Amino acid sequence: MSDLLEKCTVCHAILDEEDLFCANCGTETPHRVSTQPLATAIATHNFQCQGCGASMSYDASAQTLRCPFCGSEKLEAQRDAKVLRPSRVVPFAIDEATALNRLRHWLGSSFWRPADLARAAVVLKLRCVYVPYWVFSAKTFTYWTADTSEAPVYTRSGWYPVSGEHHGEYDGVLVGASGVLTHSETVALAPFDLRSAVPPEQVDLENIVYEQFRVQRKYARPLAHQGLESLESIACRGYVAGNCRNLKVNVRVEGLAAEPVLLPIWVMAYQYRDKTFRFLVNGQTGRSTGTAPFSWQKALGVAAIVIVVVLLIVLFVALAGMWSSGRYGSLPNDLEPNLLLADKNAPAAANSCQDGIHTFHEAFRKPTTDEHEGDRNLSAGGQHA
Repeated sequence: MSDLLEKCTVCHAILDEEDLFCANCGTETPHRVSTQPLATAIATHNFQCQGCGASMSYDASAQTLRCPFCGSEKLEAQRDAKVLRPSRVVPFAIDEATALNRLRHWLGSSFWRPADLARAAVVLKLRCVYVPYWVFSAKTFTYWTADTSEAPVYTRSGWYPVSGEHHGEYDGVLVGASGVLTHSETVALAPFDLRSAVPPEQVDLENIVYEQFRVQRKYARPLAHQGLESLESIACRGYVAGNCRNLKVNVRVEGLAAEPVLLPIWVMAYQYRDKTFRFLVNGQTGRSTGTAPFSWQKALGVAAIVIVVVLLIVLFVALAGMWSSGRYGSLPNDLEPNLLLADKNAPAAANSCQDGIHTFHEAFRKPTTDEHEGDRNLSAGGQHA
């Protein structure tokens, strides 16, 4: 498709017909006298869902119509119209039974989902749908800076700044062009093996459901730039030895081109307690994603357990503090009278002990000089008498 469009004279990015400036470098587009039309096709059996707004081309043999994205039966018929024609189509490689098994396994794979979800969920509709994507390719020239933990021995800090350049070339950067699926859902289903893609003539699009392109290429380019920057960050990380922090990349993109493709996705709308949820399966690899109800009962149970554990920890810390400060609590009843009696007799016992010590000292202490003189006088008086 890139051959049908004019390229920027500075960065060689693809220019859309309505572009006044290059979306990649900002250069003003030259005046174009004539432009070749984009590849289009006549879409028949067109319907638009009144529930989610999806625009689809339905199977001509379908008798009952239901939106595969939301399960709604409120579909409004549309006239035949020109739509963007895909350049390639990736065929399905996973059958319906495998997709259902993936759904049942996915429903019971999370603790936070209701316990009866896998058993009580009712699949409203399971359809194979071709979903539109833009496939971007480009060359990148990147200047990067980062901090590495492997610093030289003479540095004071444990981190050392490094920088460098990286040149890359990418082909197959996917950006969803669906009007219903979110960007996170289309990214979660990637990657796809585009090598197995076939021309649209080899796929019977008249008897299968496919969504029409609802995201224009100029609105998909910013998402493509984000994807290229993420890929360049991963590539530049390999040049940093040891641990890495503060990785910054300055990416210049050249030759950005895109082509529209249809990719296979199993779309299932299932119902649980009167609420509708969506589950998606990559029709080629089996990679899955979706939305599911949240079990508030399990959340409250976990919160109650956490509160009980915290209270037990607080109680243990308080008791440990009382024990360390000497507050042991009340003693057994049979020990309290003995301790009280011991407390009452303690002063008398102390006095008796002091009297004994005084008597002992009186018996063995050495007489003083005055006491010797008194004894001699007493002896002389007795002799004189």
